[in-house]
Amino acid sequence: MGSLVLEPIGKPPQFIPRSKDQQQLSLLLQQNPLLKLHQLKQIQAQLIHKSLHQDNILITKLISACSDSGTMVYATRLFNYVQEPDLILCNSMLRGYTQNNLFEQALLFYLHFLQKGFFPDHFTFPYILKACAAMSMVILGQQIHACLVKNGGVSDVFVLNSLLDMYFKCRQNEFSMRVFEEISSPNSTSWNIMVSGFLSSGDLKSAKKLFDEMPYRDVVSWNTMLSAYAKCGELENARRLFDEMPKRNLVSWNALIAGFSQNGQYDEALSTFSQMLRSGIKPDNTTILSVVSAVSTMSSPEDDVVQEIIGFARTANSVSVLTAVLNMYAKLGRIDDARAMFDEISEKDLVTWNAMISGYSQNQRPAEAIELFRKMQSECGVKVKPDKLTMVSLISSCSQMGALALGEWVHAYIEKNGIELDEFLAASLVDMYAKCGDLDRSRRIFQEMPRKDLASWNSMIKGLAIHGEGKEALEIFSLMEKSSVTPNDITFIGLLSACSHGGLAEKGLELFDLMQSQYKIVPRIEHYGCVVDLLSRAGRLTDAYEFIKKMPIKPDKVVWGALLSSCRSQQNVELAEEVACKLTELDPSHDGNYVLLSNVYASVGKWRDVKKVRDRMRTQNVQKTPGCSAVEVEGVVHEFTAGDRTHPRFEEIYTAWDEIVKRIKPMGYEPDTGFSLKKLDEEDREEALNRHSEKLALTFALINSGHKSPIKIVKNLRICGDCHRAMELVSKLEGREITVRDRNRFHHFKAGGCSCGGYW
Repeated sequence: MGSLVLEPIGKPPQFIPRSKDQQQLSLLLQQNPLLKLHQLKQIQAQLIHKSLHQDNILITKLISACSDSGTMVYATRLFNYVQEPDLILCNSMLRGYTQNNLFEQALLFYLHFLQKGFFPDHFTFPYILKACAAMSMVILGQQIHACLVKNGGVSDVFVLNSLLDMYFKCRQNEFSMRVFEEISSPNSTSWNIMVSGFLSSGDLKSAKKLFDEMPYRDVVSWNTMLSAYAKCGELENARRLFDEMPKRNLVSWNALIAGFSQNGQYDEALSTFSQMLRSGIKPDNTTILSVVSAVSTMSSPEDDVVQEIIGFARTANSVSVLTAVLNMYAKLGRIDDARAMFDEISEKDLVTWNAMISGYSQNQRPAEAIELFRKMQSECGVKVKPDKLTMVSLISSCSQMGALALGEWVHAYIEKNGIELDEFLAASLVDMYAKCGDLDRSRRIFQEMPRKDLASWNSMIKGLAIHGEGKEALEIFSLMEKSSVTPNDITFIGLLSACSHGGLAEKGLELFDLMQSQYKIVPRIEHYGCVVDLLSRAGRLTDAYEFIKKMPIKPDKVVWGALLSSCRSQQNVELAEEVACKLTELDPSHDGNYVLLSNVYASVGKWRDVKKVRDRMRTQNVQKTPGCSAVEVEGVVHEFTAGDRTHPRFEEIYTAWDEIVKRIKPMGYEPDTGFSLKKLDEEDREEALNRHSEKLALTFALINSGHKSPIKIVKNLRICGDCHRAMELVSKLEGREITVRDRNRFHHFKAGGCSCGGYW
């Protein structure tokens, strides 16, 4: 929206300097409007040296230069030094205060101004009314209005316009209408103030009526209405108005592009941007920010469009614009490009650091997020102080890594540095502690929260779900309902997942019906996926398959994947083949589909079929995601992949595990050859059972952590049956509690058993 100029037309009367010195100093001030403080002091020194320090004309010019340079403290000192200030000098001071948003000082100066016997003129009132509007001092504004009326009324349209603006900003629309009616010949600014005033109070209808009645519309008038339509989502009206405009400027284009971008019409935003460039209009920072916002939310924007935008962003050389581009890269998953942009920004502020840290966290690169935070601390010190957004990204990173010690450090940092622990941050901690395996701490933080919002309840329910505490999750849901907190779709995803992992199939189906009947929540694909998983884990494969066939929306790869996963445990080869076929159609390059099918064949000894699946993977160049497990020992996170030989102590780890195998075999451990796939080639044999990543992580923790201390492992894939059995026996052998967080849930191994109860 264009800015409304409320200052009086023209400038206060100018006087021709009398002497040569006056002329030189006056010319110096006129030619250098943006002077630095030391330069202003040098000019004052010249005035004193030439005995011109009481010359009101030159002091007025010097104070005006102070105003333009933002040095009003120095301007005030200059004014106080003048023995006989005049009205022009006083008006210059008022202009300086309002121009620099020092509205309280402007009002105090005005009162002092009156006490000294000065009577304001038509240059004074616009400044003081602007201060009244900014401070919502409607009573003082009304007193000024009364004073104007008492002294014969006011005919100056610029003063009346200032009154109009003041009343609107003080939410006194009726007074604005009265003033408007008093203006015998309202100018375009008068009309624009009225239209803008109604819009700011949400009265689009009155604004549109006035706009239609305007005798003359300038570009500001059109932009004001265009921006209003765009902001309230009336994009057809915005486009119509834009097309009707007799003259457009950059503000017009920006308003329309922003409207499309903010209302989710991203293709239209980019199309309008291209049209703007073709018309010869050069974009500014506002344009680029709107376009970057549009591109950030698109799934696959054209690369040439992205490159064109980046070119303009680099030309702008603005930290906010470059940070927006960084954000765009991160949201598109191009995190290395985001980092390259981050490194280009020389003057990084907190927003820039937060964007990059968040980008790493959101793209599942948590270790780099934490490393960058430490870099921020070491490079910036106290100049860049982390805030709640920084902490949320760090907490999320700790959650992904399962790094409890790091999470505890972040929690302590929040407390030590006085960062407000609001509901959002507390909910993040509840989620983090649950995902890092410390469910007791998660419960405690949740219970201690003085106010629990929906996100907090959801975090606790999801935390209990991944730990297999289905019954407790249902109890929390009951408390939530009693607290009059209305659940949303995310709540039911957590509850259905809790029922799935807890073996509560019937209760889960009951909740699925309740969600729709009582809370009128339309199921999303995630809810259907949860129900399929719920039925599949309970061994009800036929019911799950029938449920999928009756779904009102097309099942995705997650839904079919949940069914295929359970086909292995149920050894249902026929159904597995049918489901795998559908999965391959949906996502032919996804390795998990092939691996699950090959595992189904392996579980029933169909090695020829296993080999066919693996051969098909090679033919289609499908790479199997390697198993990766992380374990935290003494605050350091160690990562292992299947068959890992990169760890400096891998020989010691391998030897130690072989010794453990010898000790658990008499306890009933038999390697599950159905999973070893030892009839395959050398590449697959490298991932033999004894070298699975979780076993390597477990062994490293056993030989390096304190006696009997708990061990927590995080794995990127689902734990296999052989590893699951081995973990149970090792927990009994070593008398240690072992926690494994795999892709689906937590497994707490203790005294030879697991918390999952077979539902994994």
